[in-house]
Amino acid sequence: MYDALMSDAPYDIWAAYIDGLLGEWFNERESSDAPLVLDLACGTGNITLRLAKLGYDLIGVDASEDMLAEAQRKSYEQSLATNILFLAQDMRELDLYGTVDAVVCVCDGMNYILNDRDLAEVFRRVRLFLNPGGVFIFDMNTEYKFKEVLKDNIFEARAESGEAYVWENRYDPQTNINEYHMTFTMAEGEAFSELHRQRAYPPANVRDKLLDAGFSAVAIRDGYSGESLKVESSRVVFIAS
Repeated sequence: MYDALMSDAPYDIWAAYIDGLLGEWFNERESSDAPLVLDLACGTGNITLRLAKLGYDLIGVDASEDMLAEAQRKSYEQSLATNILFLAQDMRELDLYGTVDAVVCVCDGMNYILNDRDLAEVFRRVRLFLNPGGVFIFDMNTEYKFKEVLKDNIFEARAESGEAYVWENRYDPQTNINEYHMTFTMAEGEAFSELHRQRAYPPANVRDKLLDAGFSAVAIRDGYSGESLKVESSRVVFIAS
């Protein structure tokens, strides 16, 4: 259902942008081995699989075993299973068997971390498992998007295969918490509801937390455009090393 309703997401653009950054980052590597990339909050593997097709070795981490099962199924279907290790973990408790060359987190997975302490812990653990000279690339929804774009609106969508959702949005500027009240209807007619909560963080605060976690440099950019951050940016990309 997730993939059916997210079919319009620009995964190809996101993956190409990340591949471009990683290509620039590792172009002076003397090793012939493919960089090992950790995809945090990988969901059903839409970015994981695209990066694997581009030649990277992947570890996909997500807290949802159901999402990971779908990602694993797709990896076998696309003959990519040998290039990807999927792990069911909460990113706040990230615990790998070794280190990685790069970490990515795409499609606002980091916004689901709702307090400063937990966000700092995620950054600390990412830094712990990142090789020297590695890079951490992730995006976040901005307060502008929550406050000025999503606001207190209602959104509806229906996939060609019949799945549908109604999304009731609420943003609290006092807590910076955005709530998505989602009602899903399966193609067969069965309906269920979920409550999703994300938090907006000022980019400068995120940068400071990355530096506190041990990163030495942080670039902040508008979405996946490569341009400088704007007041009206809906998505911000952080590149930490």
